[in-house]
Amino acid sequence: MINKRLPLTLTMLLQFAVAGAVLPFVTLFFQDRGLDITQISRIFSSASGLLLIFPFLWGMLADRYIPLNRLFSILNVLLVVLLLSFAKQKEFTGLLIGYVAFYVCMNPSLVLLNPLSFHHLEDARRDFGGLRSWGSIGWMLPSGIVFFWLAANPRLDLSITVYLGAAIAGLMLLVSFFLPHTPIGVLHEKDATEKPIGYLAAVKQLMSNPAYLILLVVYFLVASSFAIQAIYSPALFEQVGLERKWIGPAQCVGVILEVFLFQWQKRFLHRLSYAHTILVGAVCMLLRHLVFVFSSNLTLLILSHLFTGMVIVFHHIGASILVNAIAPKEVRSTAQTLLVLFGSGLGPMFANFCIGWIAQETNQNLRMIFVFATVLAGIGTLLLILGTKCLNASTHPDDSPPEMPPD
Repeated sequence: MINKRLPLTLTMLLQFAVAGAVLPFVTLFFQDRGLDITQISRIFSSASGLLLIFPFLWGMLADRYIPLNRLFSILNVLLVVLLLSFAKQKEFTGLLIGYVAFYVCMNPSLVLLNPLSFHHLEDARRDFGGLRSWGSIGWMLPSGIVFFWLAANPRLDLSITVYLGAAIAGLMLLVSFFLPHTPIGVLHEKDATEKPIGYLAAVKQLMSNPAYLILLVVYFLVASSFAIQAIYSPALFEQVGLERKWIGPAQCVGVILEVFLFQWQKRFLHRLSYAHTILVGAVCMLLRHLVFVFSSNLTLLILSHLFTGMVIVFHHIGASILVNAIAPKEVRSTAQTLLVLFGSGLGPMFANFCIGWIAQETNQNLRMIFVFATVLAGIGTLLLILGTKCLNASTHPDDSPPEMPPD
């Protein structure tokens, strides 16, 4: 386990650092190149639209054709090349194509960390929180580097963030060669005495499970709401007067809380159950957006990112762990990547399409964008409350939260 844990930890750290170098700054990067909120929303909507296809591709490859550890090597080669190209784009069309190509490789690289970790950890419910906290640390590291760069030269082009992401993806490529071998999903996840049900039959069984369908719809709504805050918060921060060098660190407030909360995740799952853990995250998403709708106080806006950290730990990770307990073993990678289809594909595509119209009709009013995000989070929270009993009843007894250690 020691030999496995080090490359898994480095992978969690670096793969999230790739995203952490680009995503917190990409909206400002687009604005610096002359794009308005309507154009930016079209880019993000297009990127999310392609995730309607690519989750099936990456999930099928991991489940049927390519060992998951080798898939990470392929993804990071693509990320290096695509980021280097994206950094050089100046016009809308080039920025659109460049970002979309990057996004459809970056997003699955994060989602597939979950099945990779679940397979190699002795007890995912006990150990995953600690491992995932390294992803939060990785997300924060680039913001520190960018802070010092911008402090030294406030006029520095934000393309440096994209080049930084490419450099980190190069390091991650090297680490991927030391990942423990992860056999192709359908060949290793089944019990030796169990007759395999086949990939298509397992998918059919998964999609006929009402608990999984409820979870997909909730994830669609709450993750879409989360995507709105991730995309448009930097623009609102700058609009109300926050210096650009502080944009990254301000967004790290919630990530710092994540690191501590992950250490307690096992206790949350035991005391709250899967569904109630996810519900806490949904409520935090709702509260966070209400702050962005009504407040212009910089301190309060920054501190509201504490709610964002809670959304990650309680809602996003809680949903991923629940999916692992619900899904047939033959299609767990596909079940996880289907979360991308609904949470990062359909949902954000719909949300950004609506935001493009809202921005155009309200003279690029960012507050109205967060009103819309609040509505999405509210509906998701209500549906989760109504579906709590079904979700808690859906897991196998062996997948129930572990017993608490003595205090």
